[in-house]
Amino acid sequence: MVEPLLTEARDVVELFKVAELRDYFRDDCVDLALAKVTKLDVLAQSAVIVYPILLPDRTELLVSLRSGLKRVTVPVDADRVTQEVDSFAGSSKSGRRASSCRTPSSCTDWLIRPLEPELDAARTKTLVFVPDGALRTIPMAALHDGQRFLIAKYALATTPGLNLTEPRPVNRDNTRVLALGVTKAIQGFPPLPNVAAELQSLARMFRTTALVDESFTLANVERSLKDEPFTIVHIASHGQFGGDPQSTFLLAFDDKLTMDRLGQFIGLFKFRDNPLELLTLSACDTAEGDDRAALGLAGLAVKAGARSALATLWNINDPVSAELVADSIGSSRTGRCPGPWPCSAPR
Repeated sequence: MVEPLLTEARDVVELFKVAELRDYFRDDCVDLALAKVTKLDVLAQSAVIVYPILLPDRTELLVSLRSGLKRVTVPVDADRVTQEVDSFAGSSKSGRRASSCRTPSSCTDWLIRPLEPELDAARTKTLVFVPDGALRTIPMAALHDGQRFLIAKYALATTPGLNLTEPRPVNRDNTRVLALGVTKAIQGFPPLPNVAAELQSLARMFRTTALVDESFTLANVERSLKDEPFTIVHIASHGQFGGDPQSTFLLAFDDKLTMDRLGQFIGLFKFRDNPLELLTLSACDTAEGDDRAALGLAGLAVKAGARSALATLWNINDPVSAELVADSIGSSRTGRCPGPWPCSAPR
């Protein structure tokens, strides 16, 4: 009788995830883009799904394995997790390894170590996180056990909710990329000279249409998405995602590309046989802010009908971003990332 109760609890969590997105976008139809109930047997056999649920007196981990749904209780409350996450994020953003993540009370010890026997027994290759609260503000790939990063052991993915995504393998045939970028100093923002090399790397891997600097205008973006069946949209520019969707943007050459406008552009794919496979945001501070900022980043892909999103979470070095994003997208192309989601990487 235990597993049916756990399944019911997971379903309740899923309802909360949908409600959060509706509240964030103030849109009752936000979950209709690709809403499909996910069956665990359609996932990669080596994928394990982890639901961390932060509660006032403890943290519950709901873990979906091929053998069934299991529960692990961690005696750490939501406030303590939030404090550690804030410390970890602050140290990571400043370029220092967070000392708290080398102690028994680290994020890694709470979220991963209790699951290791089950993960090893299942020969897990991919971890899919459905994060809660403050956990949305850190990249799971950057968790560290004192010897190596989590990304070195598993392919990782994050989803705002399994009932909001369609976990099927990415179609790597006939991939076409719309690459959008800004290299020059505009609208009070500094230049991003390495964006040019980043887009050139994509062009060497895929059939690519590039709109750079003066050609990266809102009108040109809308026209391109209407006329061509792109499978990947990649944006390399300045931008910011905050707790309020009305104040978030990516920088086009002629104006700010707001979340609503981008959602409208990408949403054109909802009316086609093949949805947009991947939305990539290689931008400065794309999810800087509170946990609702990261919710908006993931929610944008859901609302717009994109099946996956890959993005920088914090302020990132321009040359490093150019290399890392090209390598991450290349992983999807070569099949190095097992499972239906694109690989993630520590940002």
